[in-house]
Amino acid sequence: MAIIIFGAQNLMVKKQVKKFLTESFPNSNRYNVIYLNSHNVTEGNIVDECEQMSLSADTKVVVVENSNFLTAERSKDKMIFTDVLLKYLKNENENTKLVFTVTYDKQLDSRNSIVKFVRENGKIIECKDLGNSDWKLYVSKYFERRSVTISQDAVNEICKRCNGDLNIFINETDKLLLYKMNNITLGDVELIVTKPLEDNLWDILDKLLHHKKAEAIDIYRDLLLKKVEPVVLISIVSSSLLFLDRVLYLNSMHYNAYKISSMVASYPKKVIETINDFKNIDRKTVSKALDDLYVLDKTIKHNNIDRFYGFELFLINF
Repeated sequence: MAIIIFGAQNLMVKKQVKKFLTESFPNSNRYNVIYLNSHNVTEGNIVDECEQMSLSADTKVVVVENSNFLTAERSKDKMIFTDVLLKYLKNENENTKLVFTVTYDKQLDSRNSIVKFVRENGKIIECKDLGNSDWKLYVSKYFERRSVTISQDAVNEICKRCNGDLNIFINETDKLLLYKMNNITLGDVELIVTKPLEDNLWDILDKLLHHKKAEAIDIYRDLLLKKVEPVVLISIVSSSLLFLDRVLYLNSMHYNAYKISSMVASYPKKVIETINDFKNIDRKTVSKALDDLYVLDKTIKHNNIDRFYGFELFLINF
């Protein structure tokens, strides 16, 4: 029986594979796991591995990672398949379990012949992302299982900074627990857990629009130490300015925050905070900044200015 395990987060998918193996072999360790990457193999390689007997175990598990050929994704790395794999699935080796893993934010392609076959004859497991309230509970339980006390505002800040990414959460929590083993406070989280790049850039924007250039430049220089490219900064700051401009415009048209949030595909809380923080900002300032960033991006791409110097000059001249 073939299995497809898919989800947007790689760590959640890997945990589900581990759970599947534990449940499939509860009383025995006599199985051998072979990992293949669909970007580096062909259909024939997968079938050959599945058909070969394991010399060290009774059962073999073949895990085909990055099986994005099961989605509608268009990619040059996507494996091209005919009917070789499908023929094998219809007459599979009973001593081999075949597992496809897909880490991708798109759904499986329902028209795909492999997906159709596995849905009817095997098993498909989706690793769903946690919702906002679920994340808070997950983080609290994570520390509770380690007998570590943590304040609720610290939990909330961790959720905000990790932005629903389990890999980031694990990495940042490891750092946090190395720093402090118990009684974790909001201050500890603010000191140790890295803010998302978007939040740092929103802080830069906030400082610039409230005439605090020196603080904005300090944040930028901190980002340079983390090797963040100015071209990436230009893209994200431009998106933030466009978001701000649209929120300010819709607010001037007297739409309420909930209507605006649906129109700009954001959360009401973020819209309300944006309106409160920037309601006195002239939209002409926002428009000029967008024009300046467009010119800067074009100048950098034509190699007419050093990208690091150019972005800092933008901040100085804002």
